[in-house]
Amino acid sequence: MSYTVFARKYRPQTFAEVVGQDHIVRTLKNAIAQDRVAQAYLFIGPRGTGKTNTARLLAKALNCTGGPNADFDPNDEVCKEIAEGRSMDVLEFDAASNTQVDKIREIIIDNVKYLPTRGKYKLYIVDEVHMLSPSSFNALLKTLEEPPPHVKFVFATTNVEKVPTTIISRCQRFDLQRIPTPAIAKHLLYIAGCEKIALSPAAAESIARGAEGGLRDAESMLDQLVAFCGTEIGEPQVLEVFGFTAQQTVAELCEYLIAGEAAKALAIIHTQAEAGKDLSRLLSDLIGHFRNLLVVRHDPQGVQDELSAEAVAALAEQSGRIGTDRLLELIEQFASAETRMKWAANKKMHFEVAAIRAIQTLGQATLTEVLDTLTAIRGGGEVKGGGRKAEGGSPRPVPMPVVKVETPAPAATPRASLSVAVAASLGEKKPAPAPGPVAAVREEPPAKPVAKPAPAVPAAPAVSAAELWPQFVARVRKERPLISSWIEAGQLTDVANGVATVAFPTEAGLAMESCERSNNRPLIEALLSELAGQPLSLKCEKRAGLTIEKVAPTETKAEPAADPMAAFKDDPLIHKALELFQAEILPT
Repeated sequence: MSYTVFARKYRPQTFAEVVGQDHIVRTLKNAIAQDRVAQAYLFIGPRGTGKTNTARLLAKALNCTGGPNADFDPNDEVCKEIAEGRSMDVLEFDAASNTQVDKIREIIIDNVKYLPTRGKYKLYIVDEVHMLSPSSFNALLKTLEEPPPHVKFVFATTNVEKVPTTIISRCQRFDLQRIPTPAIAKHLLYIAGCEKIALSPAAAESIARGAEGGLRDAESMLDQLVAFCGTEIGEPQVLEVFGFTAQQTVAELCEYLIAGEAAKALAIIHTQAEAGKDLSRLLSDLIGHFRNLLVVRHDPQGVQDELSAEAVAALAEQSGRIGTDRLLELIEQFASAETRMKWAANKKMHFEVAAIRAIQTLGQATLTEVLDTLTAIRGGGEVKGGGRKAEGGSPRPVPMPVVKVETPAPAATPRASLSVAVAASLGEKKPAPAPGPVAAVREEPPAKPVAKPAPAVPAAPAVSAAELWPQFVARVRKERPLISSWIEAGQLTDVANGVATVAFPTEAGLAMESCERSNNRPLIEALLSELAGQPLSLKCEKRAGLTIEKVAPTETKAEPAADPMAAFKDDPLIHKALELFQAEILPT
């Protein structure tokens, strides 16, 4: 008996064996059980996701002995004929080889009037239907809309954009999605167990990632690995045969980029290039890693179906060291480099340039950080520039050093020095006496401290959140316009025990994060404390379904300056900004 590849040998024989398309299977089974089978179906999806196999399973369910029956027996003689392509009632052909209208008329239109020979229905399975010519599509319209009761059509395509809308509107459309990586890895381990192959879980996961959601591609890759390695397959063999890069290597490269260690990042790129790895694939994996960091930062549950629990935990730890805006910049930069690398002869050079440019970008201040720094300076705070950014991508405010100037004390007489020494031994702090002749110094014992009753602390007046919030928003609009949009995205809900609670809707997570930054929180707390007449600390929280009450703006009439450019140049804030960023104003 000739050898059968895994992609054909392990085709699903029942609906229960379909991998990763539960929504399609459930809909088809319910339609069969309720006798609501449509006259035409259109299966859309990437390669290797099960379009043709699902069409064959539908044909088995409709034509099986005693059918239609969604839970058919795959060993039934009719089902075997359909699986082996011997059934006279199931005609399967490739539209790429039969594009002409004459072929369609000969194969379909002239034969739909004949009843099935053995089963209940005659099914036409047309693969890659988008390859048909416009004339062929037009010839199918009438037959497709009103076929005989015993005829069913099943179309499959990877490019639905080329299928006319008149055809799509006459079919029930099913979109098959890419199969998740864990599902593919599980199926590969099942095949390995059936074939007595020692396949490690790490190797199965690497194959599944390389298949990019296509189960047939993964099965073909496993077939190739068996021919190369024999019955023992580990992750190093997978990486060697297909030029993939280990996920740990991608994570290390990302870590070096975030840390600004250009030499180590370039060393990884050089090592992978010398090992014969596909640098385009490495760059694609790096972009995917940044994407995972972005998703984990905002929705930790968003990647649990794609990655293991250990990988998700590592991503969550790494995402805490880089902000959202930085991740978006890195994704855009490396995506542009990926486009250039497709047509470049020296892919390594483009990758290295992109890595160095990314590190420079992470070391520079963004426009948001510049505006935040200017806001902190105007508010009386001091921000020291330079260096890498703090956690979360925001600048870390550093107080300016305090310089203490000390002048030498004048020489004291021996008697005065004795007096100072005695006072110091007794715990007293006395200033050094002025030079000159000193009369007799009488040493007195230190007076015992008298305990004074602590002054009564008046109780803090009650503050109404409804009255305080409009005043606070108006002050922010006037004095801190750069953060007003973040403030107005929330709502002051409670002021109690020295804590002002500001709630944000779930979709305003970025605004809440901006308000909690180390350079914005002190400004907000100081302004709230001033308006409330008591010290308040800020507490931000998310609330689902929160409705924000907009504060009406106050109308102010601004008078134009006599010389705006002169006032701009003389502004102390501008002088501080120019000194901080080492910049200058150029004439226009």
